[in-house]
Amino acid sequence: MNAWTVPGYREVRELGAGGAGRVALATYEATGALVAVKYLRPELRGDPRFLSGFRSEARLMVEINDANIVRLYEYVETSAGAAIVMELVDGVSLRRILTEHGTTSPEAALVVLKGSLAGLSAAHSCGVVHRDYKPENVLVQADGASKLSDFGIAAPSGDPGVPAGTPPYMAPEQWEGAPAGPATDVYAATCVFFECLTGRRPYRADHAAGLRHQHRSAPIPLSDVPASVRGLVGRGLAKNPADRPPTARAFVADLEAAAVAAYGPEWEQRGRRHLAELATLLALTFPLAQPAQPSEAGTSLARTVLSDRFAHFAPRFAIGATLLSAVMVAAVVAANRQAPVADDSSLPPAASTPAASAPVAPPETGDSGDTGDTGEPSGRPADEPPRDGSSSGDASASPAGKPAGGATGGATGEPGDRDPSPTPRPAPPSVADLGVGGWDGRSAAIRVRTTNGGAVTLAVRFSEGTSPDELRPVTAQTIPLEGATSYSPSVQHSFADPACGTAVYRRVEASTVPRAPGGTAAATVRVKGPACPPPAVRSVAIARWDGTAATVEVATEEGAGGTGPVEVIAEFTRDGATVARDTRTLSGRTSYSVELTPGPIAVDCGTTAVLGVTVRTEPAAVGGVRTSRTRVTGPPCADPEESPDGETPDAQQTPGDGTPGGDSPKPGTPPADTPEADGRADLVALPSVR
Repeated sequence: MNAWTVPGYREVRELGAGGAGRVALATYEATGALVAVKYLRPELRGDPRFLSGFRSEARLMVEINDANIVRLYEYVETSAGAAIVMELVDGVSLRRILTEHGTTSPEAALVVLKGSLAGLSAAHSCGVVHRDYKPENVLVQADGASKLSDFGIAAPSGDPGVPAGTPPYMAPEQWEGAPAGPATDVYAATCVFFECLTGRRPYRADHAAGLRHQHRSAPIPLSDVPASVRGLVGRGLAKNPADRPPTARAFVADLEAAAVAAYGPEWEQRGRRHLAELATLLALTFPLAQPAQPSEAGTSLARTVLSDRFAHFAPRFAIGATLLSAVMVAAVVAANRQAPVADDSSLPPAASTPAASAPVAPPETGDSGDTGDTGEPSGRPADEPPRDGSSSGDASASPAGKPAGGATGGATGEPGDRDPSPTPRPAPPSVADLGVGGWDGRSAAIRVRTTNGGAVTLAVRFSEGTSPDELRPVTAQTIPLEGATSYSPSVQHSFADPACGTAVYRRVEASTVPRAPGGTAAATVRVKGPACPPPAVRSVAIARWDGTAATVEVATEEGAGGTGPVEVIAEFTRDGATVARDTRTLSGRTSYSVELTPGPIAVDCGTTAVLGVTVRTEPAAVGGVRTSRTRVTGPPCADPEESPDGETPDAQQTPGDGTPGGDSPKPGTPPADTPEADGRADLVALPSVR
């Protein structure tokens, strides 16, 4: 049991230990209510930058009362130690569930992600970012509900130059030392979602440098997850924070839409039942599985009594006069360390001297996870020395003739501490070759070849536009390369899909420092959007039909595919028989007025015909086809006028009647220039009517 305990609480037993400290089950002596107390590691207590930020966040966290977050009751800090008193969650960590069962069902994974995003959203709205979200910090109860713990306690990774946090779940911007924000938590939550679905993390490597490269540049392994959730994983793991959902709450909306579409409206109930089953199988590891002492009360009492206690009194920040002395000492020690960084940086706390000469464990970069059941944020044992990258041992470990703190010990930054012998420097590298391959509009493989293993900086820029000459910059990436002479990093950007029926041009450019021959390498590709779905035709009407032309009005539904192609087909009839057909293809709008014509339709002279038009569309319109008819009368037939002697007025003298050169025509034979000559005397063309 720890030498120092929080005043007013009696420790019952230790529940576990991790990177931030150890966790104990305790009772509030005034009521016997059960709570969990986390005692912070000395390394965290000895870091003024961490304490300053955590005090501020603790003041905010005690005001947050959300069902998806482990309730923080108070933060106690004295010269003897610092501890967090929080709600006791009688459950098991998600890490333990994954260790025992490997994966969860997709619906259970969605339940975990939804609960976590809801908790993160509540914290973000109060200005608190988690910064170290991972399965160890998600506690699952017997009913399948989950809670987030350890906000703001991101322990140092242990590798020099690696920001505070857990490398397998750190967003690209965290690796670059940028301040963590809501998008950082969304990225980490998506990594855990991926692990619930597949049983492994999105990116794996044997060292921090490999993880850094993969999180920043490797393609998102979307093919490893079910197709129904690939869109969620792609947005949540976008390399650029601006390409991720803008808030955790917005991501919840995307999640619910995808879950309902893939698994139906009952997905959440099924997912929670499955999660409850997985947790219940580990019920013997719950904090309250062991018999409680008679004075201990239930968890609900801890919630009620402690909440009432702090409803009347401000959160207790017990920082006595002795703490001020400790802070002064810490400030003096910090003066001999590296220059401080900004308060909002996610870089690790300043290095501190190890308390023992035990070896320093490597950062958590592999696949093995913490198998503890306490919900701790790290798999590191409680007695592990500080993982701050400093050398183990004390001054006596220095070689003979070297004072303590010399070049072979921990350098303090003073000139006298450095070895006066000059260190040979390698020749500066030069880039011999730079190329871009496999560019498909989303990802590409960059080829870099150098003369030696020196440091080279690769810059990759993406752009997009409607033509190769009108491309606008979209995003850029910077990739440090060192230690080899040949590199093939994969880069990608999550472009939005082009609109249906359209095409865009995308370009990737690569350049290096030092400069490569030719300066830059680039590739451009044309990317087509998906085929537009057929629109829904809301209505079709025949506005006018006069026997010569039909004016047809068509309206389609707004939304996806609303401006897609619609074919209009008109069939024209005379007395019920089809005599002509006209078709038009319409697109680009949602309402149209078009004129369709049959061409001339002949009507017998002296008769009346019924001319009709039938209009239909493909896709079919609501209500089916439309028909219109009109009655048209043919022209009057011509009556021949007879002469008094029985001859027609147009009769001409021919050789047959005494005129030289011919015979008279036979009786009943019409002249050659009369309509009857070609058999069309009773058919006339209907004049055009416009």
